Amino acid sequence: MTDYLPESSWSESAHPASRDFWESTRPAPFQEHRLTRPSSRVQRRPAAGLAADVNELLESMARKRVPRLDAVRARLAQARAGLGLEAIDAAVHALHAATTALDFLGSRNGETAVDFVHQAQALLGASTALRHLGTAFLQRHATEAPVARLVWIDLALESSSLQKRVRQAAHWLAEMDQDLVARRRVATSEVSARAIEELARRAQAMHTRVQVVHRLCSHARSVHLVCEQLGEERIALCTTLQDKVAPASWRLAQELQPLLEVGAYRALVPTELIAAIDARHELQVVLTQAGAQIIRLQDGDAELASQLSWMEQKARSIA
Repeated sequence: MTDYLPESSWSESAHPASRDFWESTRPAPFQEHRLTRPSSRVQRRPAAGLAADVNELLESMARKRVPRLDAVRARLAQARAGLGLEAIDAAVHALHAATTALDFLGSRNGETAVDFVHQAQALLGASTALRHLGTAFLQRHATEAPVARLVWIDLALESSSLQKRVRQAAHWLAEMDQDLVARRRVATSEVSARAIEELARRAQAMHTRVQVVHRLCSHARSVHLVCEQLGEERIALCTTLQDKVAPASWRLAQELQPLLEVGAYRALVPTELIAAIDARHELQVVLTQAGAQIIRLQDGDAELASQLSWMEQKARSIA
């Protein structure tokens, strides 16, 4: 039998053992804490009965547990579609472009001072637009983040529940292999040998099905990890927008306001520009940081979309 990957800590502890361990009406020979390996102290069960139990368990997983996990996957896909990074990304880039276009040297020339005023006004408009979008983004995050975390918990619970059944099936298949090995030693007729080989073929086919479900559970854990990372990145972006971009853009607006009033009728002198130049640099730094965080979120979102698509395909193939 193929070794199965160890459970991660979140999936192992997310769903305690319950009476609804599996759906078969036949009594299970072992308790869950004794499922790591067959015990020689317990009488070996016949391969035919084990095959019936494994098949029933696989059908139950395909009928109930896999569709429930796929339903959580669909909820995650819907939540991902509502991430809404396009508008905030465009606003960050627009404000950064406006800060770059602001020509402080032009403000020192009476002929080009009007252009400086227009550039500064455009920057203030871009700053206001980003501030409004940032506020909406923060509010949406505050509302959606707790809901998203509940979906992640559901993903862990359903994956853990399904993985427990995978371990049960794998244990029974290991018992089945042991019984078939013992029966081959004592088989005396061609009919018996053919029956044993037919059971062996059934065991191999069921083992393949169990591996597919196991891979689905492992992939669900990977999706959970990506969701957690995206959640941390989104919190980081919210912190940057609220604690860095908003104050820096406000400071630059405050420094530009008197320059706009003076620049409307005369050229500006260098000493009047120092504070505004420093404020612009500070804003450009934090805008660059916000832009990098948005890129990481977009990359993570694309990875999540790919993994959710893979989960959907595998779940459909099992169901």
